[in-house]
Amino acid sequence: MLRNSASTPAKCSRKTLKWVKLSNSGDTLKLLIPSYIRKAISGWTNYSCMVTSQKMSENEMGYRGSKSEFHNPQPIEISVKEQRVDGSCFGLLPRLRCTLTGGESRYHIKIPSKQLKPWLPSPYGKPGVRTFSSRSNILNPWFITGFTDAEGCFSIGIRPDAKLKTKWRVSPVFIIKVHKKDLIILEDIKKTLHLGKIRKSGENCVQYVVESFKELQEIVNHFDNYPLVTAKVSDFLLFKQCFSMIKNGEHLTAEGLLKIVTLKSSLNWGISDKLTKNFPSIKQATPVNSLEYKFKGIPDPYWIAGFTSGDGSFQIRLRKLNTNIGYRVSLLYSFHLHIRDLDVLKGLANYFNNSSENLISNDKKVGISSDKSVHLQIAKFTDIKDKIIPFFDKYPIEGVKSLDFEDFKKVCKLIENKKHLTPLGIKAILDIKLNMNQNRKF
Repeated sequence: MLRNSASTPAKCSRKTLKWVKLSNSGDTLKLLIPSYIRKAISGWTNYSCMVTSQKMSENEMGYRGSKSEFHNPQPIEISVKEQRVDGSCFGLLPRLRCTLTGGESRYHIKIPSKQLKPWLPSPYGKPGVRTFSSRSNILNPWFITGFTDAEGCFSIGIRPDAKLKTKWRVSPVFIIKVHKKDLIILEDIKKTLHLGKIRKSGENCVQYVVESFKELQEIVNHFDNYPLVTAKVSDFLLFKQCFSMIKNGEHLTAEGLLKIVTLKSSLNWGISDKLTKNFPSIKQATPVNSLEYKFKGIPDPYWIAGFTSGDGSFQIRLRKLNTNIGYRVSLLYSFHLHIRDLDVLKGLANYFNNSSENLISNDKKVGISSDKSVHLQIAKFTDIKDKIIPFFDKYPIEGVKSLDFEDFKKVCKLIENKKHLTPLGIKAILDIKLNMNQNRKF
């Protein structure tokens, strides 16, 4: 129960059916909450203190600032003496709803309670609980670039709008779209960049969207400072050129609009039949891919972590043999990409080999799967054990693929200990394989 400074509870007036104002409502509303030290764990620490309601106007509550202790510079661990009280008026009769929130990852936010918004619901259980890791969810900027190289999209939307002079509305947008099981990565990107929105996309997907001019400028700045590595950099350069024209108002003229449509024709998958029909004079822009894209090397290990979290794969292979055990077990770290990114895969292979030699071989193979796709396969056990696994232990995979990596490590340990040569070991490996990657259930 909330009490005033004289330890006297608020009383109800029988004539008015309204509660008497607390004597200390003009001052800070004091709550006696046990002290906590922010730890490297996830979830909520104050289950016992949930919600209390007081029949008083919200404007009678007084000050609602957090009583957390902050230091400058802030330490890794923040001592929280009192937790924030979030006031909001609800219902037909005005009364005060006080929610005691204790999420550790938000203790450091020094903003009014009205700006504290709950996390998006997590598809993995309790809202706000980080399923895959207890690490800080602030991502390295190179991780974000790597993940964008894998899953991001730079787009210029052009749609009819009779209200405009040109009759067309131009809308730049940056999108990262993933399966809903990887929602946590989008939450981390949003938290790290302090911009963008997360929206549902269809039945099974979610997307991180940045579309305001102010926030898109921050996106452009990010990729200027932490450049894309794959051929997607060509799309970014076209997007950046269109964005600059839009900022200068050129899209509001017929000439500027035509130029933007021309640039869009070389962006991603080109333009729709509808736009082609409405802009018959359009000429295809000179392909940017052949002029401006050139692989410049792997810039940072966190780029590999981000790119692998999006496009990489950790696989366990079992091949039947006519032996007592019946199977041969192998581990595979792999990518399968468009042929325009062949040099990126060669760069990855060279990175893990610490060599500039050509690495097209049986155990570390970069090959052409068809006229439009290429693959990288690293399968040599010593490379997996001594290079791949230690690398991703240091530069972690994020999202659901981190679970596949943990299973990958378990099988590596079984092979290292020769358990794959026993029936029980083979059974354990089969059980792991049948419950990872696309077979994993949530």
